[in-house]
Amino acid sequence: MPTDAERIKQKLDIVEFLKSAMTLSPAGKNFKGLCPFHQEKNPSFMVSSERQSWHCFGCGEGGDVIKFAMLYENLDFPEALRVLAEKAGIDIAVMNQRDQRQFTVLYDINTEAQKSFAHALWKNNAALVYLRDRGLKDETIREFGLGFSPGGDALVVHLIKKGYAIEDIHKAGIAYRYRGLNKDRFDGRIVFPITNDIGNVVGFTGRIFNKEETDEVPKYMNSPETLIFIKSKLLYGLHKSKPAIVKSRTVFLVEGQMDVLMVWQAGVHNVVAVSGTGLTGKHLMKLRRIADTVIVSFDNDASGLKALERSLDIFSTFDFHIKAASLGTYKDPAEMAEADPQALKKAITDAQPVFTYLFETYFRTQNITDIMERKNKVRHLLGKIQNLASTIERDMWIKELSRYSGIAETALTEELGEMKSMKREHMTGDRETLEQLPPRERIEHIVRRLLLVACTVKELWQILEKHEAWFPEQYREILKNPEDEKTNLLEMESSYLTGDIDPELLKTEFQELMCQLEIEFLKKKQSVLKEKMRTLLEDDTEVEVLAEKFYNIAGKIDTLIKKNT
Repeated sequence: MPTDAERIKQKLDIVEFLKSAMTLSPAGKNFKGLCPFHQEKNPSFMVSSERQSWHCFGCGEGGDVIKFAMLYENLDFPEALRVLAEKAGIDIAVMNQRDQRQFTVLYDINTEAQKSFAHALWKNNAALVYLRDRGLKDETIREFGLGFSPGGDALVVHLIKKGYAIEDIHKAGIAYRYRGLNKDRFDGRIVFPITNDIGNVVGFTGRIFNKEETDEVPKYMNSPETLIFIKSKLLYGLHKSKPAIVKSRTVFLVEGQMDVLMVWQAGVHNVVAVSGTGLTGKHLMKLRRIADTVIVSFDNDASGLKALERSLDIFSTFDFHIKAASLGTYKDPAEMAEADPQALKKAITDAQPVFTYLFETYFRTQNITDIMERKNKVRHLLGKIQNLASTIERDMWIKELSRYSGIAETALTEELGEMKSMKREHMTGDRETLEQLPPRERIEHIVRRLLLVACTVKELWQILEKHEAWFPEQYREILKNPEDEKTNLLEMESSYLTGDIDPELLKTEFQELMCQLEIEFLKKKQSVLKEKMRTLLEDDTEVEVLAEKFYNIAGKIDTLIKKNT
């Protein structure tokens, strides 16, 4: 008997369905069009009537009619089935268990957990006082379903009594096993429920409020990724803010959940935040269909400014009008919203194009006068301008950068040309020869280059220290003793080989090299597992466990290879 998904695909012709969402033109026996999932000038999106499938050769996305609906409408699998079943005239009031159970159980457990957390909050005076002291009104707390986790195993016991299996509770990320006990993941934290685009609770963020943040006790604790909780696709507050965003075609993008709550409370309802992760292309793909303008307002400090600059690299592939709102002396949008809601609204209205904001910040507010620092900052900003898709935009912003920095436009254009040339040479240099080297030599080459780059861009050294396990033994000593004579020699070699290369290019190379080193590290783990499996009997149950680990590592390696090509 066919599943609901199969019945839907049999009933709906993919070409006709896609034509209702985009323009398709014949291309031999197939059809082609501009991909709705990434910015492109020439069509790379192909649809096969014969196979009832689609694929974009530009961004790599592809699938059937259900996958298209999921991506285009930002729906989860069961939601997409419901929408398509209605279009196809198929009754799936009781969905096939194979299609729905795994999703439905997770939704139900998260919903029940949220009710329990919300109930517990109104019994915990300390948590309520904390939220009220931060400026939140009781109606805002209720509207966004905030809660509190008293900890222990009370929630797990409650969920089991409701009929949920402990395995499913673990899969939902609500609890975990610790020394034989089922512990509440958000023990003692204020809990912010995170919903998908139609308001279903899919996960949580827990925040400490009565103790200091440490390495063992992080300030924030997020649900682990599950079938329904995928951080790179979720925007906090979107299900509530979507009507205001659609109406204004503008989204106000902030960093944290408290920013969303306080800004919403101040009367600005087109606000969203990323959910415990950096901004991703999937977030912007989601916003692109409902907004033309994005006004960014991150924390008013050095890290917030860096986050804004990082976001430009992602924004550059999407056709948004990007602005930045100035917070004046306030540390974040939440503080501004609480202290002066009208000033916040004016800051949003007066938001500047993002490059104007950056030029103002660096050359007027901070007024960088040191020649080397000024040169580096100009090169850094040129790197951001270089990433813009539009030639006209690039030209406009070079003119503006010249006006703010006092550097001649011709000099900036010439510098940009040199940067492009250097980037091309730099990116293609070692990749082909690396692949031809034996594993040991390849690792040596990668590690040595990483150390050289980190000696030039000092902030990268701590990343190396975090991944010490990836390094051969002889190089771990260098990581542990940065003042060692070997390190000094490396620094001298580094200034000779990398000193004149733009730090942004070095950072890009560093990311690629770290990716390659992780691949080599995982391959070594695979070799160890292979050797173990050889020593075990075929019917030994441990072989299955080791085999699963082996294939999990293989999946990680495939992902890293795709990321690095």
